[in-house]
Amino acid sequence: MELKYGIGKGMNRFSTAAVLEEPISPPVQINYTKLLINGQFVDSASGKTFPTLDPRTGEVIAHVAEGDAEDINRAVSAARKAFDEGPWPKMSAYERSRIMLRFADLIEKNIEELAQLETWDNGKPYEQALTSELPIFVRLFHYYAGWADKIHGLTVPADGPHHVQVLHEPIGVAGQIIPWNFPLLMFAWKVGPALACGNTIVLKSAEQTPLTALYAAKLFHEAGLPDGVLNIVSGFGPTAGAALASHMDVDKLAFTGSTETGKIVLELAARSNLKPVTLELGGKSPFIICEDADIDKAVEQAHFALFFNQGQCCCAGSRTFVHERIYDEFIEKATARAMKRTVGDPFKKGIEQGPQIDSEQFEKVLRYIKSGIDSNASLQCGGERVGSKGYFIQPTVFSDVKDDMLIATDEIFGPVQTILKFKEIDEVIKRANATRYGLAAGVFTRNIDTANTLSRGLKAGTVWINCYDVFDAAIPFGGYKMSGIGREKGVYSLNNYLQVKAVVSPLNNPAWLERAKTHTISKDMDDTKVIHIISGGPLTEARLGKENPVAKLKKSEPQAWDPELLNEPTTLMEVDLLQEEYCLEEPQEEDSDARKLKEEPKLEAVEQIKLVVLDPTDKTKTIRLGTELESDVE
Repeated sequence: MELKYGIGKGMNRFSTAAVLEEPISPPVQINYTKLLINGQFVDSASGKTFPTLDPRTGEVIAHVAEGDAEDINRAVSAARKAFDEGPWPKMSAYERSRIMLRFADLIEKNIEELAQLETWDNGKPYEQALTSELPIFVRLFHYYAGWADKIHGLTVPADGPHHVQVLHEPIGVAGQIIPWNFPLLMFAWKVGPALACGNTIVLKSAEQTPLTALYAAKLFHEAGLPDGVLNIVSGFGPTAGAALASHMDVDKLAFTGSTETGKIVLELAARSNLKPVTLELGGKSPFIICEDADIDKAVEQAHFALFFNQGQCCCAGSRTFVHERIYDEFIEKATARAMKRTVGDPFKKGIEQGPQIDSEQFEKVLRYIKSGIDSNASLQCGGERVGSKGYFIQPTVFSDVKDDMLIATDEIFGPVQTILKFKEIDEVIKRANATRYGLAAGVFTRNIDTANTLSRGLKAGTVWINCYDVFDAAIPFGGYKMSGIGREKGVYSLNNYLQVKAVVSPLNNPAWLERAKTHTISKDMDDTKVIHIISGGPLTEARLGKENPVAKLKKSEPQAWDPELLNEPTTLMEVDLLQEEYCLEEPQEEDSDARKLKEEPKLEAVEQIKLVVLDPTDKTKTIRLGTELESDVE
């Protein structure tokens, strides 16, 4: 491919020998290239395929079935049937856990083949895939297998005599769309929690890297996963991805990718059945190096934060802020470290950086490098492609970068380090937050107070202090602002795949609750309205309304009081008291004449009746007995 954006400076500083050698042929066989639907590998409905390319050379690795809307329909139907009728959601959580653990064991047995496929299809260093990413993959499934039988609801107290359960139930059919930069890890981040919760899945892999998801899914079925629980559709975003996002029978959607595509996914989900969406999107993460930092360690951490995975990392520390007092020294050492970075065939031992994923990303990175030069940022090293074949780019370092330059505002997603200068902590917090993104941030300092100030001031979902890219299975990951919605990994990811249901049922005189006070309103033969107390404490009197005379009560069997001076009610209607407050007070002696009813208390038609209960044992106590009661008696 012809070099479009050559700049000359520093080109011969990087060794290209590793790239110019004949690429190493991995020994792994390509066995799975069809769609996985309902436990079977099948051709796409259209019969179409597309090539997946080796980013080292741009040559075809294999042709893979190209799924589209019809294939998404088939996969969703299989997942729906597996959820509604199949054993997965209904089997014990312990058995689900055992299947997930067996799957993790099979991954470990096939770890070399999976790492080879990941490197071949993606271009990342084989040592990185084998010794870092695949062990994390296994750990993630151990983690979520451990959660499977620990997902439970709650029993919550209610104010009245009711038993309240809060159930956590699987959400149903989950649609998942994963990116190309970490195909296996993103598979684990999404599939693990969804299956632990008892859901079924339709997963669309990235068109650039479809091979490892198919291989892993095959191992899952070997572990005992029922048919239809995990379906894999390879294909393109505008066809298969859009069909999945807008499908009316998908209950939940999870997407990892660019912010611009995330907006489209969210809109499609909203326009269809308003399915909930989890988004893990782009970033332009600051890495702040304070004046008290150990410069050598800071240089290495900042280098790792940016160049890891060819710079193709959503949380890459792509804005390196360095305090002005150490800025020049840092630039010198950061440039030297970048020039020592080994670039070449990712299957070769000792290689730190492989190719970019494809020609589109390759050209995009070179355009941003040209933009940095045109904006008068100082190119310290790099800026060129490496070799004449494949998508390799020299590690590139810019200094004298300003906040408004495109290389400082846009997500480059490549091996381009931009280094900015700052003076004060408050200043750098403001500048670091002046972005639409908020995925991650790094802080390098020896001062705990400075670390606390920065970590609380930075608007980012993850802040790494004196480290970077620590991805433990239990650590939640997600962004502020336009870097996403929701969290992945850790216990928080389970919430993405659970419905919350409240179940309320009455309790009949439970021994451990105060018995509820109830009363009845009735009308006797003379149209006299009376109150009938059914249960309660040492109550002696009741009054109908504020203006009505007091009626003395006497206890009758088994647990009731009848108005002494009123006729027995002929018809009773029981009403529970729930919320209204009533005051208990001792009746005064001077009110004794008022208690003598000269005639039966006739009540006028009212919309509401309030019951006030007088208790001679407590002059001040106020208790909550019930709501105002609407009267249906005239």
